Amino acid sequence: MTTVALLRTTYLNDYLRRAEADGAPWTDGQCDRAISDALVALWADGIGKRASGTVATSQNSDVYTIPTALAGGRVSRIELEQTSGGVSQRVGRATKWSYYSDTQVRVSPRITTDATLALRFFGWIPFAATGSDLPTRLESVAAMKAAGLAYGQLLGQLSNSQLQQGLDQGRVVDYQTAVGLSAYWERRYRDALDGDEAMKSFAPRYAHGR
Repeated sequence: MTTVALLRTTYLNDYLRRAEADGAPWTDGQCDRAISDALVALWADGIGKRASGTVATSQNSDVYTIPTALAGGRVSRIELEQTSGGVSQRVGRATKWSYYSDTQVRVSPRITTDATLALRFFGWIPFAATGSDLPTRLESVAAMKAAGLAYGQLLGQLSNSQLQQGLDQGRVVDYQTAVGLSAYWERRYRDALDGDEAMKSFAPRYAHGR
């Protein structure tokens, strides 16, 4: 299990060519904020964690509340499972469903209430902003995004001044360099994400309704 601090010390410090506890041009706290922002950005950029959960069937309504395991995420498909003798197996798939609200879906046709039946929801949820559930293969990728964000933050403060940064002449990062490095790390991040197995995928458009 990784943490924001481990992502900083293992990857980001190296990408930014900084030493731990440096005060300029980024503090440890500012680096941590860039990493947390990068972890949040993964979701917006199409990367998420697979998740699933079940709800009991009900003939009284075609509206079902999305399982807690998928709260805040997106549903990709819904299957019908039956449990008998302690063994669960898929017996069908909901091909006609749509979002009813942010936390509910409407499934058609209506399904009979049966204690042996359950609807299993599959989908994706965002990775935790703490990095605790981030796969090892995405640790360096998130840090690349954080590096791009860190240089982007620096641009808002920078006027190509050695005095403003409080660094010796050999370590000053000028404005144009910061622009280039921000773009460089963002490109590295995009390239690393291309085709990753954590890329969110959803059911056909008619099925998920959005």
